[in-house]
Amino acid sequence: MRQAAVVFVHGLFSSPATWTPLQQELCAIPSVADEFDFLFFEYATRPLTWNPLRRMPDLDTVAESLRGFIGDLTGGYERVALVTHSQGGLVAQRFLSRMLLSGRGRELARLRRLVMFACPNNGSDLFLLARRGLIPMTRNSQERELKPLQTSVLETQRRVIDGIVRAPHVSSDRCPIPIVAYAGESDNVVVPSSAAGFFPETGVLPGDHFTIIRPKGPDSRIVHAMRKELARALAEPFPVEPQPEADIPHHRRPAHRTDDVFTELEIAGPITIPTGGTGAHTSEFFLHGGPVEQLRNVDIVVSSENTYLQLSQFFKPSTSGSLRWAAAEKSGSGQILEDVAGDHLAAWLRNHGSYGLPVPEGTVAPTPAGALQRRNVHRIYHAAIASPVSGTNSYRIAPQAIPRAVHNTFDLARRERDELGLPLNSICFPLFGAGRGGMSVSESFELIWEPMMSELSDDPSWSIHFTTRRRTIHDLLHGRLQAKRRAYDEIA
Repeated sequence: MRQAAVVFVHGLFSSPATWTPLQQELCAIPSVADEFDFLFFEYATRPLTWNPLRRMPDLDTVAESLRGFIGDLTGGYERVALVTHSQGGLVAQRFLSRMLLSGRGRELARLRRLVMFACPNNGSDLFLLARRGLIPMTRNSQERELKPLQTSVLETQRRVIDGIVRAPHVSSDRCPIPIVAYAGESDNVVVPSSAAGFFPETGVLPGDHFTIIRPKGPDSRIVHAMRKELARALAEPFPVEPQPEADIPHHRRPAHRTDDVFTELEIAGPITIPTGGTGAHTSEFFLHGGPVEQLRNVDIVVSSENTYLQLSQFFKPSTSGSLRWAAAEKSGSGQILEDVAGDHLAAWLRNHGSYGLPVPEGTVAPTPAGALQRRNVHRIYHAAIASPVSGTNSYRIAPQAIPRAVHNTFDLARRERDELGLPLNSICFPLFGAGRGGMSVSESFELIWEPMMSELSDDPSWSIHFTTRRRTIHDLLHGRLQAKRRAYDEIA
């Protein structure tokens, strides 16, 4: 038995025979044939059936059958790659989604790649037209899920994006698996935008909906693409499941444990703390535990960025990526119609002659809140904190950048409040530098605290908010704020 297996999943009204030409070409490549066994998953899919004792299985049933197929036939393989065509991609995604929902994310760790060809991630307009006129009586539950913006498909994709694509580690409800979506350049059944869907890694190959997976020889681009994807499946590292600790530097801080993460927003506060030496004035502090994109009723949300002010990609689990996604104006299917934060930040950089160049550490640039306005968030401030280390993927945090960014945040907020007439009264800070910058939560909090209290002593009308997704960090911050209040009470 070889160390790896490829599981091929066919599409609607098709069969494993659709893979025969591609299989023959792959078997002629020693680096593929020596490493992989080829397995073919088959499921019932016909336009209609006249047998009253039979029905066409829906995608949930087919996904459960795929789970059994993978569990029964790939148990002896170290690695597994899923390769799908058309509706087969929806079957694979439904399988992954159901595994996460049932707490079986760890069982997915052997899956090191999902490659989808011509998958109708945003539905098929051609099938929608056919449904309206040509095949209204198929009563095929699989075909109905190809309708554009189908709710069940969108829910599955959101779970796959959050629990598979964005997953930082493996646990019961998540497992990082690379997913790539290929479109056919002349496909009129599943257009390229639908094949790409929500997925960040995409490609376009010659052919229509059916010929995209039918090579015309060993030098066909589909053969080269499959060879590349299978090589990546062999090299892809297995996900790990580190044990979390509380307040340690990021480079030694393990990924989140499921029970340590807020899945829904929870708010603690107000915690009232004196902001003047005499104690005559106080300010209110709040803690938000949960996804930053769920924040509401906070006028300004501050995001920690690199000194090039280049935002994280939408699919990244960072605060920057999450805010960028939350601010974007999207269609009903989740397609980005306007990258509000990204576009306005790029315009800000051009207006300041800094596009493509680093800005000074501590610089703070404003952008509109976009779709977050509906949650009563007015502005997003982007603070340049982390300086990329040349030639590496690491960042350096200059300690003075954090106090400078805090002061600049208040300066900008006052200026926008006065000059633009914006109703700005509350600011939500992240823990600057406590991500990839390598600082501990305690270091970051103290570097924020002093300049913030200096600003509040001059103007205590601001309410201050902190946000984190981890319960351990939330509890740590809550304890720090309570300790600060007791210390100021003793001084007063």
